[in-house]
Amino acid sequence: MARLFVTGTGTDVGKTIVTTLLTDVLTNEIGDVFPYKPIQTGVSQDEDYANLSDEKVYRFVINNSEQGHCTYYLKHPYSPHLAAKLEHIHINREKLIQQITRIEIEYKGIIIEGAGGLFVPLDECGYSMIQFIKEVNSPIILVADAGLGTINHTVLSILALQSKDIPVIGVILNFAGKNNPLENDNAEMIQKMTGINVIGTVPFKNNIHSYLQSREKRQQLTSNWDIQLIKNTFIQECHNHESR
Repeated sequence: MARLFVTGTGTDVGKTIVTTLLTDVLTNEIGDVFPYKPIQTGVSQDEDYANLSDEKVYRFVINNSEQGHCTYYLKHPYSPHLAAKLEHIHINREKLIQQITRIEIEYKGIIIEGAGGLFVPLDECGYSMIQFIKEVNSPIILVADAGLGTINHTVLSILALQSKDIPVIGVILNFAGKNNPLENDNAEMIQKMTGINVIGTVPFKNNIHSYLQSREKRQQLTSNWDIQLIKNTFIQECHNHESR
């Protein structure tokens, strides 16, 4: 089984959209892949269609499973460490690792979605998401907004990951316009400045959830992805994991 971690340059860059699409793409390519979000904050008590939890979005592309898609649901829309503090919850990293291991027994692969950006703290001691990624020992797909400001955020995130020797498969730019000269230049400059490929974009859609519920429309959203690169890296990670 293989691990893949989806992280972002910050909050609300579309990590859940990309995680859901990756689950669909890789399940079609190699077999059942399971999306898992260890921690989610800002979960409403009375959700409607306009305020879907990440787990409900995942289920557009995966059948119900006895495995949990999320371990810690936190109501407050804050950083995990603060939301957990206000709700008197201790985030146990060992519990998260154990859940990942349980999922690996049942599925061909697991896609782990982080909360927020790389340096969002998970506890009051300052243990951050990038440290958890390193502990999980997984390659990364980095999600970034396609628009203005993304070069700086994306390059800094890649440099941080490289400083920890965390392998980066590539970048996916979300909320992209069609043939937008700014966004096209953003992709080109990110590749030039980091040596990391932009392996795809997700176009902006007013009602993205309706697209995620349709296989045909999901294929439209991933039409320019380098699926072969993602698949090959995932399969190689599977071989590496089996040899450990």
